[in-house]
Amino acid sequence: MANLLNYNRRRINGYAKEFVAQQHPAQDYNFACIYRSADYPKERQVFVVEIGERRYALKVDTKSAKTERLVREFETLRELHAHFEKFEKLDVVTPVYMSPSGEFFVTGYIDNRTATEAIYEQEADNRARQIYRKAGHWLRALHGFEPITTEKFWYDWMLETLATLTGSRACPHATPEQYGPMIDQMHRDVRRIEGAEDTHVFSHGDFHGRNLILGAGVTYGFDFTEVTRKLAVYDIVDFLKTDVFRPASPDEIDRSGLIAKNKAMFFKLYRHPINMDVLDFCMRARLLIDWLSITTERHDRTQFQQKKFDHLHSRLLLAFEHSL
Repeated sequence: MANLLNYNRRRINGYAKEFVAQQHPAQDYNFACIYRSADYPKERQVFVVEIGERRYALKVDTKSAKTERLVREFETLRELHAHFEKFEKLDVVTPVYMSPSGEFFVTGYIDNRTATEAIYEQEADNRARQIYRKAGHWLRALHGFEPITTEKFWYDWMLETLATLTGSRACPHATPEQYGPMIDQMHRDVRRIEGAEDTHVFSHGDFHGRNLILGAGVTYGFDFTEVTRKLAVYDIVDFLKTDVFRPASPDEIDRSGLIAKNKAMFFKLYRHPINMDVLDFCMRARLLIDWLSITTERHDRTQFQQKKFDHLHSRLLLAFEHSL
């Protein structure tokens, strides 16, 4: 994890000062870093800014003046904010201020748990399932932002990724004896989904559970830098893969590697048509890719990676007891 104290304080103070001057002139403020990108820690950061009793999120991308990455995201956020006004108990974070520099913008700050945190921490299965229901409900609203169409499902990239992860230059912690039969089954399963079509929508593009906040009676989405049109199944897989960390008995796991009741609860309010053969194929592929991405060096580095490896392996063994 990137060090949250390692940032250019002078630069960030300038950003905060600009925002305060525009929105709350002559008021005192404080700020603290709450996120630094693991891949771009010096460029992409998020801060909470406190002005009296008000709190805001200040999102930074120092390269955005050239790439216009944040400008595009802020405009998307404004459009989505208007779209979500049609729904009760569903929303996105409120867009507040876009800097003329293009290097930062400010939104409302929601100080609640993310869906991932809630799934990890909730001990009661029935309450955990409500998190899946809320996530499916929110994603249904997002996927209805633009007209819904159908497109052909292309699976080649998944098989190519698996080949790369197990190739001569790869060093997954899993052994060929462990992953070989699973990959063979993936190749057999493509016969069932060859030529399949599925729902094509305006997609979040990075819909993991840390981009969904469970507020007081309202579910909020945020981080729209990767929005695009693609098959709806990819957003669904991004969210549902968090399920591997939920405890479950073997008979609760279906062919996707997920707890069947949790998956069903997600779709209770999602309701857009989804080809379940395609979903389960993609889910198995995603879990397999994540598992094979854990190298021995990475596995031995932290207890979290060891736990993740074991959880993924357990779910994959249960999933591949069944063909599509």
